[in-house]
Amino acid sequence: MQTLRLKPLLTENNVYQLCFLLLTMAFAFSLVIPAYPKKTFYLVGYLTLFFLLAQGIKRKFVLDKSALIVAIPILLLGLVRVIWSRIYADAYFNDVVDNYFQGGKLFIISAFVSYFFIAWRHCLSEKILRISVCLLIFGLLLTLGAAFYEHAQTQQRIRLLTDSAGTVSYLITALALTALFIVNKVIVRRLNQILLFTAIFVVNMLLMFLTESRAAVLVLPVLYLLCFYLVHRWAGKYSLVILVLLIAGGLFLMPSSIMHRLDNIQNEIDSYQKNNDTSIGARFSIWKSGYHSVSWSLLGQSPDDRTDKARAYIKANERANPEAYKNVMYHLHDDLLETLSLQGIAGAVTLVIFYVGLIMVAIRRRALDVALLPVSIFIFGLTDTVWIQSSSVFILMASIIMSYALIQRKPITSK
Repeated sequence: MQTLRLKPLLTENNVYQLCFLLLTMAFAFSLVIPAYPKKTFYLVGYLTLFFLLAQGIKRKFVLDKSALIVAIPILLLGLVRVIWSRIYADAYFNDVVDNYFQGGKLFIISAFVSYFFIAWRHCLSEKILRISVCLLIFGLLLTLGAAFYEHAQTQQRIRLLTDSAGTVSYLITALALTALFIVNKVIVRRLNQILLFTAIFVVNMLLMFLTESRAAVLVLPVLYLLCFYLVHRWAGKYSLVILVLLIAGGLFLMPSSIMHRLDNIQNEIDSYQKNNDTSIGARFSIWKSGYHSVSWSLLGQSPDDRTDKARAYIKANERANPEAYKNVMYHLHDDLLETLSLQGIAGAVTLVIFYVGLIMVAIRRRALDVALLPVSIFIFGLTDTVWIQSSSVFILMASIIMSYALIQRKPITSK
């Protein structure tokens, strides 16, 4: 009798919705609660693997082209990183190797979770989406509260549970954009859509001000303008003009510390030839030394070899830039260059295929707003290393998985 009662509970709809809610909770509180969100992500991964195995045994496995295009590059990306980390497990800079090993495992788990969430997205109910958007918005507000508290205590750029202010800026943006995508899916009244769009943008921008990330402050308004244009074109050009004016007003009111950092960009670029010991100057030195350190082989090189080559170049050609010399042992402040310098051609190719696949699926399914998520991650990756920390991999993959579960079942074709 107990078995008979349990069977109706273990339907694909119930399993899917349970996993979606668990992932939502993990994602929503990932920047304010340590450890447990990532453990929840692993739990979702194990439930997914058992479900996919059971569906295969029962010959009820769902084949979905869009899910494959998203999942296969994620799987390849994870496999390359795990294999590379095992080849160079004895490297002196073993913390770098371990970061990629942990991240690689999360990519592999994410490949199966992404396939499940996209291929079985017909199981996603409006009720679950409404609960999810409430959780994400609450998580965003909780993150804002934690950020204000941290800033009040330290008077420094916020980092929350991450390793840097730059890192937390793009993770916050992923959280905000995912909440926005679900809002657009479940909120029917257009006025409410606009109000929630504005509220999410304001919260996201306030958090960017607290990170003082120059890249985020400059990129974020453009992302939201594009999102508004793609989703709310019905509102007309006058609404877009008003939004532009509001964004311009918000930027005018930004804290003086951010204005000072923005003003310094041009000064630091102009003074690079004479004084490269600046934030921008160090990045130029890191990028140049990183490129000259690349080993053009299938699986690249160890972090030890990369660091030695990069530091030799910095000493010889970059006036021994102290900040660059110190930081090249960690990462190269550019995602593609970082991946190419360590995981070689295989790593770089899989990363490119990963981005192309995500953008292609979103465009093919006419989910143009969702396409902004991988585009934004790619843009942030031009000036930072996005995929090195396992916590970043977990949060960004949760964002991608949930966002791509919203795409249409069939592509819209023009008549």
